[in-house]
Amino acid sequence: MNDYEIVEITLDELDKCTAFWGDTSPSSRLATLMKAGERKAFVYKAGNGYIGGFALSVREDEVGKYGHLSYFGVRIDMRSQGIGSRMLEFAYNYLKSNGINTIKLNVYKNNPSAVRFYERQGFVFAKEPENGKINMKKEL
Repeated sequence: MNDYEIVEITLDELDKCTAFWGDTSPSSRLATLMKAGERKAFVYKAGNGYIGGFALSVREDEVGKYGHLSYFGVRIDMRSQGIGSRMLEFAYNYLKSNGINTIKLNVYKNNPSAVRFYERQGFVFAKEPENGKINMKKEL
C-alpha cells in the first residue's frame, strides 16, 4: 500500500471514519474534544477510503510536555499491512517537529494484541491506571 497519505481532518470528515472509530457523531467524545481544541485527528487515506486514524494532543506532567496518542485504529480488513507503523511514524515526526520528545498512550489491559503491537514499536510500560488501561510511553 504505497499510494497513501496521512492528513489532519476536520469535524466534517468524522463520518467517514466509523469503520475504525465507531461512533463519530457530532456528540461523540472525539468530536467534543476536537471542538474544544483538545485533540487533532489524523487519518490514513488510500485511494478514496479512510483506512485508519488516530488523535494527538499535547499534555504536560511533572516531567514536562509530551504527546498523547488516542483513538488509534485501523480497519480490521486492512490490519497487518504496516499501516499502524506508518501512522505511528507520522505521529512521532509531527510531535518532534513541534518540540515534543515523548509520546504516551493508554491501552486496554484486556487487548493483548494492541499491547504487543505497541511493545514492538518500542513503547514501554509506564504505569497501570485503575481503569483497566495500561499506560505506555516512548522517547522519540
